[in-house]
Amino acid sequence: MNGAFAYASNFVVNNPTMIEGDNTNERWSMALLAEHVIVGAEFDSSDHRPSCHPETRVDISNNIQSWMRNLTRKYKILWLHGPAGVGKSAILQTIAETEAKSPASILGATLFFSRPNSRDDPQCVFITIAYRLAVTYHPYHQYIVRLLTLDPRLVEKSIEEQFKAIIVRPFVKEKVMDGLRDTVLILLDGLDECKGEDAQREIILLIGKFTLQYPTCPLIWLIASRPEPHIQDAFSDEELQLGYGEMQVHVDSDQARLDVEKYLRDSFTDIRKKHRRSIPSSLRQWPSESDFSAITTQSSGLFIFPSTIIRFIGDTDYADPISRLKTVLEVIESTSSSDGGHNPFETLDALYTWILTEIPRDVLQTTLRILAMHASRFDRGEFALNCNQLGVAQGRAYGALRRLHSVLKIPEPQNAFQQQLQAFHASFYDYLVSSSRSAAFYIIKPEIIQHHILRWIHVLLGSHSVEKSNVDVTRINLSWPPEKKEDRLRIQRRIFDWSLYYLMRVLGEFVNDSIQNEFSRLSAFFQDLDFGGVLDYVGIFDMLMYPESVFATKLEQWGVLKTIPLQSFNTDDIRLDLDRGIWRYTERGASLRVAWDTTNRGDTVPALERIFRYAAIVNSQGEASKDCDSRDFSDGPTWKVDLAKNLATWTEMAPSHPVTMLGKGRKSYACFQFHVPGELWVLGLPCVQSS
Repeated sequence: MNGAFAYASNFVVNNPTMIEGDNTNERWSMALLAEHVIVGAEFDSSDHRPSCHPETRVDISNNIQSWMRNLTRKYKILWLHGPAGVGKSAILQTIAETEAKSPASILGATLFFSRPNSRDDPQCVFITIAYRLAVTYHPYHQYIVRLLTLDPRLVEKSIEEQFKAIIVRPFVKEKVMDGLRDTVLILLDGLDECKGEDAQREIILLIGKFTLQYPTCPLIWLIASRPEPHIQDAFSDEELQLGYGEMQVHVDSDQARLDVEKYLRDSFTDIRKKHRRSIPSSLRQWPSESDFSAITTQSSGLFIFPSTIIRFIGDTDYADPISRLKTVLEVIESTSSSDGGHNPFETLDALYTWILTEIPRDVLQTTLRILAMHASRFDRGEFALNCNQLGVAQGRAYGALRRLHSVLKIPEPQNAFQQQLQAFHASFYDYLVSSSRSAAFYIIKPEIIQHHILRWIHVLLGSHSVEKSNVDVTRINLSWPPEKKEDRLRIQRRIFDWSLYYLMRVLGEFVNDSIQNEFSRLSAFFQDLDFGGVLDYVGIFDMLMYPESVFATKLEQWGVLKTIPLQSFNTDDIRLDLDRGIWRYTERGASLRVAWDTTNRGDTVPALERIFRYAAIVNSQGEASKDCDSRDFSDGPTWKVDLAKNLATWTEMAPSHPVTMLGKGRKSYACFQFHVPGELWVLGLPCVQSS
């Protein structure tokens, strides 16, 4: 995480006061906003996206520009759609770059979604837009500072509430842009790659209904996506049908073919210049017209195919474009002669297969394991971090990916702890996670995931400090240690957390005898663990979130996990020598731990009633309690007495409410879970179990 709060913990702002012109307050508000943006999603971010090749896509770009500049336009939403790989992102990137350079620019905000690069959090969409608008327009900047000063938790609210506060209120009710701009363009690319179909529909409906309800608002919206059925349904909603226009990026149109042809001719000219030592001067025409025609025909107007081919042929690691072109032509010929017919995606898959086939057999399994970490549900970190998660050393990692530079953007070693492994196009990851498309290179097959599971078990076993009945992450060996010593502990902690987290998620899906035997070795680890002393490790706490898992069943068999009714818990069993904790799981799926320690932290620790909604806790009949004592007992001398009173109230409401107990004897931890609308609150207390 980047930004002013990157290393902050237990950070809370209580009753902030807005002072007009207070630079400190402005910095704080913008830093808070920046902490919740989708990093790398803006058109000018360091995560550069290709724009249209010069003199291509001119017709579509001109039509979009005409809509943008027409003050008498009939609609304020333009939906640009087309299949994957047709070049929608390049078109919108070009629009954004061109508009940003214009003296009369109307560009307000841009957001380029990317599922492979984890730029897909719907909770951050309007926060990201707000940040860019606040940077661009001073009146909006002043508004957003006031807003966040009064309600800093806006960044955690629902998408709809954020939309009202970030879009509706400033542009309609407060009219922050009056007299400043007639038009403000907001550009959203790749909406289909935003996480969750429901979220995609909600975003479309919020924007669509808003533009119809407030037709004089200066905001216009350019949205690009694949024409997925749920997106088509959202735009076809009877309330939106008259509120948007659409433009299709056609596949295999005459103009698309001409654009692809120009791109290929210019690209082959560049390859000849860069590899002049590899292409004999006697070879005056390369590639031949027949070879060139074969490629353009197979491209069918889909830019992803020729762009992948050009990266493959011009790969400087090989510096042999003639033989690489021959390989491409062989792939095209073999695909064209198959039953599949004329389908560029089939040819693209064949090219992906060929590229992976070139990887030596003795390193292929390492390659697939690394790809599985990045292209599947296990992707949680940067390139070097994921390699450490797998136990793969730096040299081995780069060797395993050496032949994939035409399909992957691989971070340089000096950036490997800050950057993720990225696919040039989502189609490569789509290929890898589809068994029917990738066949032998399918990355979710059991043997690959089982190898991951064994590695995660090994990490947990290696972290066990028998002397302290605790977790000691410094015992975890790093296959690729960071250069900075201060980063080492951070990496080790994340590896422990994620190993435990992944193990809980997939243990029941990929189990064989070998895994069962290795997992049984963890029995001694968990039975010895003092759970009250390791709650700083997120993975330990996450065990509570999967009570029905195979993992939880094993813990129950080992006598480490059980559930008791609330009425059976005795507050006299609470240990005072260890930290207490409160977590809030929001609709966003992220957790927030609020420190509630025995150490006096002064104003940085809020009163408990400010972070835990007692009145919202409901009994079995769905009635909210109004009797809970909400005095501050976070660190005060009477905190335990106050807690006992609240527990007594909760017990009276729901005596059978389950309490999860982790550990044994003095090494136990009690967890109370309470659901409120859109949130899950968990109160954790180190304690002693008498039996």
